[in-house]
Amino acid sequence: MSNKENNLTPAMQQYYELKEQNRDSILFFRMWDFYEMFDDDAIIANKALWIAVTSRNKNAAKSTPLAGIPYHAKEKYLPMLIESWYKVAIAEQVSDPNLKWIVKREVVRVITPSTLWLEWENYDNNNSSIISITHNKKYWLSIINISENKWMTSEFESFEELQSEIIKLNPNEVVLEKSLFNNIEIKETLEKKYSLNIYFFSDKSDSYKNLITHFWTKNLEAYWIQNLLEAQKASSLLLKYLENSQKTKLSFLDKISLYNTSNYLSLDESTIKNLDLVFNIATKSSKNWTLFWLLNDTKTIWGSRLMYNSILNPLKDTSSIKDRQDFIEEFISNKILLDKIRDELWAVSNIDWILNRIALNRTSPRDLINLKNSLKSILNIIEIINQSDSKKLKKIINK
Repeated sequence: MSNKENNLTPAMQQYYELKEQNRDSILFFRMWDFYEMFDDDAIIANKALWIAVTSRNKNAAKSTPLAGIPYHAKEKYLPMLIESWYKVAIAEQVSDPNLKWIVKREVVRVITPSTLWLEWENYDNNNSSIISITHNKKYWLSIINISENKWMTSEFESFEELQSEIIKLNPNEVVLEKSLFNNIEIKETLEKKYSLNIYFFSDKSDSYKNLITHFWTKNLEAYWIQNLLEAQKASSLLLKYLENSQKTKLSFLDKISLYNTSNYLSLDESTIKNLDLVFNIATKSSKNWTLFWLLNDTKTIWGSRLMYNSILNPLKDTSSIKDRQDFIEEFISNKILLDKIRDELWAVSNIDWILNRIALNRTSPRDLINLKNSLKSILNIIEIINQSDSKKLKKIINK
């Protein structure tokens, strides 16, 4: 059905206008206590969500397929669509439904793999990284992990070199500029080899101006990308893509870093796979029978991510290695101190995660309770260390 056909109700006119603006997404159209989907979206929902398809205007010459889910069941169905490689645009009622005229609806955000976790506090997702890639003689990558407030950029001499970094970063979503999106070989490699959701996004605005405006600064000297035009392009592309999907400014992303992979021991893709560091080929699992699985007895999401990244990025600097060993030795030699701190760590949630949900106005009472309990536990940990005999740990927490 087209929005140009006659006899459309005002609500359906709204639907087709919003669908035209979000053609690459499944549109969740809020109607009272349901999210409704029509036409091809309804057929997709039937196959991906196993929900019934009925029809609207049954007596018309051509009826409109219709499928819907209860508003409160979004938590159940959203992951199913996202994991089936679909984007979902959420169209909410933004005016008073008790008024006489038609309720106004707007797409308030678009859900993708890297932003799904923002929908509710108890969604279990250990990866919310998204990357953008641009190319001009060299490949430039920009990566944002919203749940950790990390934003980084780096260059790579070849696509093969870039691939080795992608397997370490383990993103679930990639944004490509037009020239790369039209490159079938690169696109198929990212999609089939790394199971990445690939999106094209175009932004013709001034990258440099976008970034200095975002950071509220006169230049980018402090971030070491002042003269790196391609780094600016990749980073601005990623920022604008996320702002466009989330329909808001991401002010909590207040810094970007230029990272140098030469600080770590280089591990190529075959080494990572053959040694079963974070993925076991035999079990086809990243959780079972890997080095990460064996070592990961951490109590927090932060600790788990640190363990994962440390395995894939072994330190090269002797001084840094010794500092890490000394830190570990402090706990190994004091089992009582270790047990006390581990007991407190059970209550520590992902604070960055919660603060970002607050910044995006998507928080819940449970978020605030978890934040309170996390801060209390952190204060308790500081007090435990200050009362201990460990001078090294005291020095670290009092920096």
